[in-house]
Amino acid sequence: MPATGQHNEQSTHTPDPSLELSAEHGENPARFLDVEIHVDSGSGTSGELMFARIRGIQTIALVRYWVAMERRLASIRDRDPRERVLQALAQRERYLDEHGEGLPQTGMTPSERREVAAERDAESVAVLLDKDGEAVSWSRQEGATVEASR
Repeated sequence: MPATGQHNEQSTHTPDPSLELSAEHGENPARFLDVEIHVDSGSGTSGELMFARIRGIQTIALVRYWVAMERRLASIRDRDPRERVLQALAQRERYLDEHGEGLPQTGMTPSERREVAAERDAESVAVLLDKDGEAVSWSRQEGATVEASR
């Protein structure tokens, strides 16, 4: 049974008002946006994770999806969109517009990073050898042991 006295993602269900767009963007912003923002009382500010995630958004399209989701959640919750959230998203969009999308330190766009990651995942860095020194495929492994590198 999920715990109810502490944060536990399994204990509650986060709404996703736009399943298709969430699938397209690879995340559900409601997961972060569906929280109340409180002033820091000494034990941490509710909403810190949301603002940290906003600072980490890497595409303008995703920023705009977050804006739409904040407005959609406001409508669902019968409240106004939160100005502080919209300002943080607008600031992030300006930053990405000025500095470019993707992680600047890599010099690659998100699609280039995904391509490189896929290539890296497809290559095995370990080669298993049989007793004669021939490469053994992972599917034929039995009783493999780790020995010192040659």
